Amino acid sequence: MLEQQDVSKRPWFVGGRQGLFFGDPHVAELLASVLNVPESGEPLRLVDVAVPVKIAGNSNTGVLGAHLHWHWVRGIIEASLDATDKKKQVEVLIADERGEWLLKPPAESAANLVALKEQTSWRDYFSAETRIQSSPSQQGLGWVVVVRASSSLALADIHQTRLLMLWLSLIFSASFAAVAWFISARVVRPIEALADQARAHQNVRSVPADINREPPSRDEAGMLGQVMHELAFYDRVTGLVNRRLLMERLEMALSDNARTRNQGGLILINLDHFSLLNNTRGHDIGDLLLIAVAQRLSTVVRSQDTLARLRSDEFGVLLGSLDPEPDKAKQQASAIGAQILASFQQPFELAGEAYTGKASIGIKMFIGGDISATDVIKHADVAMFEAKRVGHDRCQFFDDSLQVLVDERFQLERDLRKGIPAELLLLYQKQVDSRGHILGAELLVRWTHPVLGMVSPAKFIPLAEETGLIMMLGSWVLETACTQLKRWEQHPERRDLVLAVNVSAKEFNQPGYVESVVGTLKRTGANPNRLKLEMTESILAADIELVVQKMQVLRALGVSFSLDDFGTGFSSLAYLQKMPLDQLKIDKSFVQDMATNVNDAAIVRTVIGLGQSLGLQVIAEGVETTEQLNFLEVNGCHLYQGYLFSQPITLEEFEKQVGA
Repeated sequence: MLEQQDVSKRPWFVGGRQGLFFGDPHVAELLASVLNVPESGEPLRLVDVAVPVKIAGNSNTGVLGAHLHWHWVRGIIEASLDATDKKKQVEVLIADERGEWLLKPPAESAANLVALKEQTSWRDYFSAETRIQSSPSQQGLGWVVVVRASSSLALADIHQTRLLMLWLSLIFSASFAAVAWFISARVVRPIEALADQARAHQNVRSVPADINREPPSRDEAGMLGQVMHELAFYDRVTGLVNRRLLMERLEMALSDNARTRNQGGLILINLDHFSLLNNTRGHDIGDLLLIAVAQRLSTVVRSQDTLARLRSDEFGVLLGSLDPEPDKAKQQASAIGAQILASFQQPFELAGEAYTGKASIGIKMFIGGDISATDVIKHADVAMFEAKRVGHDRCQFFDDSLQVLVDERFQLERDLRKGIPAELLLLYQKQVDSRGHILGAELLVRWTHPVLGMVSPAKFIPLAEETGLIMMLGSWVLETACTQLKRWEQHPERRDLVLAVNVSAKEFNQPGYVESVVGTLKRTGANPNRLKLEMTESILAADIELVVQKMQVLRALGVSFSLDDFGTGFSSLAYLQKMPLDQLKIDKSFVQDMATNVNDAAIVRTVIGLGQSLGLQVIAEGVETTEQLNFLEVNGCHLYQGYLFSQPITLEEFEKQVGA
């Protein structure tokens, strides 16, 4: 704004040439059009500051000037006053060397500092003032700052204390009976408050009251006892029996059944993907689902059964009055389990939105006498996890054969934990184009167990995901791949090869995964452009926005992404458009039968067309015959992987096929 303007006679320029210059506030006329006007509505005022600019020989070459917003002073004053000062209405006034106001409260009527001193009495205000001056080289700059507080407000605490002491003297001069009444009231009122809470708790309970619960008491002492009982034996969110009370009733049932030889049963219900709901929509919505599930289960279980909430996403039903004959008792338990699963078919309404929840159910039948309550819950838990492992939304009874499978699984988990990475083997399966040119390979991990031999990935990969070992396994595979990419940089015929590494949804959604990949790339020195991460559609079950954000960070480094087993999951076009993908991978289940199955052929053509429309590469896996290759090439797919080109082979064999 000052270009080609003569500023030689402006005060800040003249003062700045002579030394430090600090002027009085003035209305900003030139800058008012481009600067924000203060919210108070006052004119925009600026303070001019300037200093000389000198070079060697102490000669002036110019002036460095600045304009400070004067209304910032109000913000500084507000920030310096604590809550007590503001309550007492502490005010700050500033006048220039002539006594004219630079800053004063809107309510102050004094025309200047002199008038203020003439009008103000010490009875009205407590005040203090000080004069602010700059260096001796600055003439005429002498601001006076006055800080004052209303006498009535400043002395309010003293008046209040005096009044309080007067009232206390009256109270302590009252009769002993009045004092005794006051003390007793202090004891009774909390009990009444707890009783009111207990009544309210009973009134708002969202599920039918437990039939074994004591009827509500009318006296305060009884209400207090009931509140303590509620806190100890009932879940605060759903109002159901908690784990502690269920254990007590289970132990009683075992004792009774051991004497009568009657059948008993325990059903455990686990909500599928509850943690995902909590993480994506918040714990308040999760609590709404728990309450809704409790209400719905209460309509299914019988009056003689005990419905309980055991932990975050797990409910239990202790079955009562089952048929003495084992097979019929099992049929009764199975029917109740089926009714529970059926009750989850209707969506739950959570904060105005429909949510479709699923559950996995485990059932343990018992008689008593030869098993503890802890073992009953443990066995039902084993059955429930087996139902979840097999495919969710199902009911599973516990039996001895299931325990054998659980024991074998536990042993296999221990062996896998010890075998990573010493017993793991990486194989390479070529990925080629239509000319047969090797573009790279997919890394496939195998486990050579010292006793069992080669363990199928279909067996140990799901186990690794369930137990969390997938993070350790995936980290080793990524480290090995990046190290190999770095070694290939020394060989001209291999430096352009791309290695594809499979990443599970659980691994990718783990906090810190992106940082782990970045750290591995830096540590090994591998070129990110040669690394491809293959993910299945299950990754879309998580928070899609967070998934895209993580992918974008890695994509910016040069890492590419391929969506594996495409067409077998639940991808939508909207998700695909959001995700920064480079490649779609046609699942081998469609490739195998596309030449003879019309539906599979249509799916393959659709995937190819979708990839082309989105600007993505399309690669087909499981290509085993020339007929399949011709079909893919004719329909526009020119990248392949499968036994027709190579089985998964060792690193040495792969490097030989690539060339020396």
